[in-house]
Amino acid sequence: MRTVLLTGGSGLLGQRVIPHLLSHGAQLRLISRRPGREMPSVTWIQGDLRDPVACQQALDGADTLLHLATQPLKAGADLAVADTLFPALCRSGVQHVAYMSITGLERMQGAAYYREKLEIEQRLKGSGVPFTIQRSTQFHEFVAQLLQQLTLGPVTLVPAGVILQPVGAQVVAQRLAQLTLGEPAGRVPDLAGPDAASLTTLARQRPGRAGQNAVIPLPLPIPLFRAWQGRAAVASDAEVVGEGWASWLTASQRETTGATSA
Repeated sequence: MRTVLLTGGSGLLGQRVIPHLLSHGAQLRLISRRPGREMPSVTWIQGDLRDPVACQQALDGADTLLHLATQPLKAGADLAVADTLFPALCRSGVQHVAYMSITGLERMQGAAYYREKLEIEQRLKGSGVPFTIQRSTQFHEFVAQLLQQLTLGPVTLVPAGVILQPVGAQVVAQRLAQLTLGEPAGRVPDLAGPDAASLTTLARQRPGRAGQNAVIPLPLPIPLFRAWQGRAAVASDAEVVGEGWASWLTASQRETTGATSA
């Protein structure tokens, strides 16, 4: 039976991967600044990943680490965690590290967050601990949230010239759980959804937006958007998994409608 330390367990992907790990019989250790809800086979460690003592305490008894914790909007945050976590990792009994990363990092080095993600991959490869690195394209859920944030009343402003190939977080979580509980596999093929389209097209496909919402592509001067220019965030040789954007939107709207009417 594997004992897995999961970082980022409260995030979009972490919440989805927990049930898959538990269904395979894993014992989970989760570290968080605030204790989470009690669940069978789950031990919560209250602490900060930047604290060496908390890191070591969380790793004690774990044979596997699934590292999902990330802060895209806080420069240097991911590297600060790696500065503490990786030395503790090398002193622990962990025999396998699974790390979630992002498609196209080498092409998107104009954004600090992507530079950090690539550096963490390189540190992991040089750590001496057996590892698995899974990259994927952007999640449907993330793209939907981003478009909502870019919508002001009847207008959605989107960065011009950006093509994305979104994938469902649920299908990535399922694969990630399998990889985490398997043998270390190094860098595995990227995962991507079936459809690559401009962010403008993705915005116009949202339910209820046709004829009601103007989508205006603009050269928005934000590092993340500049990093995505062209097909930088699109996978060239990924394994295609899950449903496309339009199908995901339909299913998501159905779930929302069902939850509202329940």
